[in-house]
Amino acid sequence: MKDINTIPETETSTILEQHQRLSQSQLWKLQRTFYEQRGIRAWSQDTTPHYLTSNPFIANAYGKVVFGFLRDWHTFASASLDTSQPVYIIELGAGSGRFSYYFLKKFMDFFTRSALKEIPIKYVMTDFSEQNLAFWQQHPSLQAFIEQGILDFAYFDVTQPQELMLRHAKTVLSSATIKNPLVLLANYIFDSIPQDCFMLKDGQLHESLVTLSSSKPEPDLNDPALLYSLKPSYDHYPINADYYNDPDFNQVLHSYQQQFPNTTFLFPHVALRCLHFFRDLSGGRLLLLSGDQGYSQEEDLQSRRPLSVGIHSGAFSMMVNYHAIGEYVRNQGGQVLHMAHRHSWLHVSAYLLGQHPTDYLETAQSFHEAIEQWGPDDFFTFFAAITHKATMKAYDALSLSQLLAWLRLSGWDCYSFLAFFPFLLKKLETSSKAELQALYQVIQHIWDTYYHIGEKRDLAYALGILLYNMKYSTEALDFFQRSLELYGPHQNTFYYMAKCHSALQRTEDALACLDQMLQLHPSFEPAQAIRLELQSQLQPNLRPEAAF
Repeated sequence: MKDINTIPETETSTILEQHQRLSQSQLWKLQRTFYEQRGIRAWSQDTTPHYLTSNPFIANAYGKVVFGFLRDWHTFASASLDTSQPVYIIELGAGSGRFSYYFLKKFMDFFTRSALKEIPIKYVMTDFSEQNLAFWQQHPSLQAFIEQGILDFAYFDVTQPQELMLRHAKTVLSSATIKNPLVLLANYIFDSIPQDCFMLKDGQLHESLVTLSSSKPEPDLNDPALLYSLKPSYDHYPINADYYNDPDFNQVLHSYQQQFPNTTFLFPHVALRCLHFFRDLSGGRLLLLSGDQGYSQEEDLQSRRPLSVGIHSGAFSMMVNYHAIGEYVRNQGGQVLHMAHRHSWLHVSAYLLGQHPTDYLETAQSFHEAIEQWGPDDFFTFFAAITHKATMKAYDALSLSQLLAWLRLSGWDCYSFLAFFPFLLKKLETSSKAELQALYQVIQHIWDTYYHIGEKRDLAYALGILLYNMKYSTEALDFFQRSLELYGPHQNTFYYMAKCHSALQRTEDALACLDQMLQLHPSFEPAQAIRLELQSQLQPNLRPEAAF
């Protein structure tokens, strides 16, 4: 007999599907359509969350864990590592590509200065969206890594794993071609792919089947915006724990039935099938490092409430049951590294498959230092606090050196810089020459680390304003030019370019910029006044015949 937990429907509701297994729901079709249609705009123009897993700090932390994994295998290189072949680092669902760029910047910086530098590394960005693949392959920030042979790209659908064809190397990654342990990175991906939902009541396992209704009378099933009008409800039907064709999946369900008599949980069977695929691809030697919203401890599974879905910008996400992934890996003889403390924003876990003589001591130590002690979740918790409006009121009391200290700690994060920008500008007049020189160096690091995706805030313009006010007119002009290239003509950009040229005594160049500025904003009086002043400076130098 079924156990019903249904949201009452209104008279105008339209039933889209009824009593459907969650992983086969039309929800996932809408999700896929959104990312196919939007491409890179899902991150640049929409509000699809990505900052938590796409900042320099988390990229550096992941790099340290991967480095620890390589150290583990390098110790036994004569027996286990083929240094004539690449170690592949594969990122699932690389999205905007920002994390990939940050990872390569941070990782290659310390890797190439280490005793491991002779190990060939090949980073592979993957996605099911051809729009995203095309965007990455043309992105200016990635070209150096492509030319060095460090970076490649491949189409990969997490829901239908198959051998990867590298776009540049023209080689296929298969169990026959991969000779070394494999690194798999999966951020904000497992929460957005199909999962199943189950309920345990008094030790009896139930499958939770979803019914979708919409407030729209004639819903368009190809329109991701439909998500905002959907109302899911669930009916729970008793089943036995031999639910899947895979006995390894069922083993986890059996253990849950024994441990958690009353709870509701998601089961990431699609993520586990993907992990199984890469385990076979790598010959059973694999590191999976994943960050997402999720839970990993047994206490997190006690008496969990019914499933909730987080909807954002035409897409949605669900919690990731990292505990279930951990149980599956342990049953395969692998090791699991979970964060010991409860996270506030982002849970990160590492999973290790394949026997190792030292039981991955270096990887475990790196995870402890880079993820647990002061890790990505701690960084974002602090970032959210310092960028809160109430906190920012106190920035006037901080010195320029104190603000720059955070930017160094962040790994030259552009979002932190933009949050500090108004206060950095205020500090210029009261800062020492040494502090200004330090700020100049920070500006170079911020831009060198930046990966442009077309977001609204113009970093190049902000850097140009700061440099102009620091009396670095030549350098400011370079950034204003970059602003024009990335964001197109803007009156403010031309105005400050004119002021830079004027400061450098390039009167004709200044007048040309003012002319362009006044074409966009003819009534801007300060520009008109500067233009008259500059013209008067040129007038005495004119030959008599030039006036006619």
